Amino acid sequence: MNEKTLSQRAWLVLLMLVVCLPRVTIDAYLPSLPAMADALHGTDAQLQLTLTMYMVGYALSMLIAGPLSDRHGRRPVLVGGLLVYLCATAACALSTSVSAIVVARIFQALGGCSGTVIGRVIVRERFPTGIQAAMLSSISAGMALSPVVAPLAGSFVAQWLGWRGVFALLGVAGLTALLMVCRHLPETRAPAVANSRRESLVSTYATLLRDRSFLRYSLAISFIYCTYFPFVAESSTLFQRQLHVSGQVYAAIFGVTVLGYLIGSAVFRRTSGRWPTDGVIACAAIINLGGAAALWGAAAVAPLSAWSIVVPMFTIMLSVGIAIPACQFAVLQPFTHIAGTASGLFFFIQMAITAICGGLLSGLANGSAQPMISLTVGASIAFFIVFAGLRSRSVAAGGSIASRS
Repeated sequence: MNEKTLSQRAWLVLLMLVVCLPRVTIDAYLPSLPAMADALHGTDAQLQLTLTMYMVGYALSMLIAGPLSDRHGRRPVLVGGLLVYLCATAACALSTSVSAIVVARIFQALGGCSGTVIGRVIVRERFPTGIQAAMLSSISAGMALSPVVAPLAGSFVAQWLGWRGVFALLGVAGLTALLMVCRHLPETRAPAVANSRRESLVSTYATLLRDRSFLRYSLAISFIYCTYFPFVAESSTLFQRQLHVSGQVYAAIFGVTVLGYLIGSAVFRRTSGRWPTDGVIACAAIINLGGAAALWGAAAVAPLSAWSIVVPMFTIMLSVGIAIPACQFAVLQPFTHIAGTASGLFFFIQMAITAICGGLLSGLANGSAQPMISLTVGASIAFFIVFAGLRSRSVAAGGSIASRS
């Protein structure tokens, strides 16, 4: 199949496949964390490092995949990344110690997460502006469904085949993605981009970081993601150890909260083009603050229960579903010749801050829900402050990258 025969729907399916794989890889094994801790003779906190270090690998992948795709093309970098992902997934399935699986998870992220950068750059290059917002929203909806389906599938697979079977299933998903990319994905990088004169990578990064608009959206998406990440990291242990629910029930509870993300992405899809993007993100910030306040208040006045966590998290996830595709759409519009590098740095900042959040969570973990709640509230406040305080204003010295692209 070549580019001319790919319909918009086929493009969407292909892009969702490569973009959602890293998301599925995060969520599919979450119900198995307690069983993995027992099997590998580790603690719950040590197994949580598999998630934190995955985020470290995710962040590093952003810096590597973006510039490489600008220089060598989107397709070869994506193929190479998926090959690394397959090898690392096999290592996860065969691991016999906590340290081994932690290292394997880093490389799993380094390879698979290249699709996060490259998939969205392809949207930027392949479709006109009017369609990009709808495509990004649809991809976000797919990513919202991934955490609903992945834990459920992972839970049932673990029940029959054990936690190693979950990683075997991820390997099958990665192989499917690789075969689809090799057969159907054409190169989308324009010849003008390939032949353009390039500044040094350090200089490009420095200029991007001085651009207030770029920094604003990068920090905004980072902090709003951190209003959700503590729940992802802690909820499996919290619900199964403290509230004594089964893996299947936990997966269902997790899916209910993530439906908020799905609804939020649908809201963005309907409002894009009608409302200013900054106005949509500002509304998301207010909703997010309300959900964080409800989470804090429920924990302060009532005993810990599923409802006291799920209802506020549903509200938070609603705002996350609105803000994430809005930030992704806004940040890439000015950049043409360095779309891969800009996208990579954007997601690197997001994942680096998420990794810091994960490290804090591991350090503060005490068996209660309080560390999760405190970090969620802190990230919500930071999101509101960053978006309200960093008004869009490109650097004056020498002009912004946007003006030179």
